[in-house]
Amino acid sequence: MIYGGQGGLEGIIEKEEDIKVIGITGKEMELLDSDHPSSVMPDVILIDARSSGKYGQEVMPILKENHPSTPFLIFTAYSEDHYLIEAICHGAASYVLQDGGMKQVLSAIRQCANGQIVYPASFKSILIKTLQQDVERSPVTLDKAIEKFGAFSKREYELLTLLIQGETNQQISKKLFLSIGTVKNYISRIYRKLNVNNRPELMALFNSFSK
Repeated sequence: MIYGGQGGLEGIIEKEEDIKVIGITGKEMELLDSDHPSSVMPDVILIDARSSGKYGQEVMPILKENHPSTPFLIFTAYSEDHYLIEAICHGAASYVLQDGGMKQVLSAIRQCANGQIVYPASFKSILIKTLQQDVERSPVTLDKAIEKFGAFSKREYELLTLLIQGETNQQISKKLFLSIGTVKNYISRIYRKLNVNNRPELMALFNSFSK
């Protein structure tokens, strides 16, 4: 589903064999309609916000409330920090800049459909800075800190908690009764969601606002 799509966007996306556009609209009421049968609900909603930095801001919180399990992706020309932070606060699963081109949009659509969170790597420092400011105002517990980085399944949450506590793969395997291979797969998924590459980066990310 595309909201506010500019000319040609649908055609570009539909050239991909594994992606199908089931609808395109610029009307908020059509996008927010909660009467759609689940059989036609999209796996991802793409909000084309390139024409205006404010485009779609009103629909995002309502969209997340009406369809909490459907990830939405923001495609925008605006790289200012406050637009990204606002999108994250509204629950956006992805924020893709126009400068990255359609290749990044298509990649983000696929990643969102697989439950991943996709933010530009350059914004990692912005997120950390924002969380640090939150800590100065009010102490953040581990649970609250994890919640700030988006939606995790129960199992992902358990693994992430143990990772932050310094548990090894073997220790996690024994505590959660999972094979080492399964543990590694979950860890790789968590790294992708948080846009980190290894444990040191993960620990640096959380230590920066948990002190």
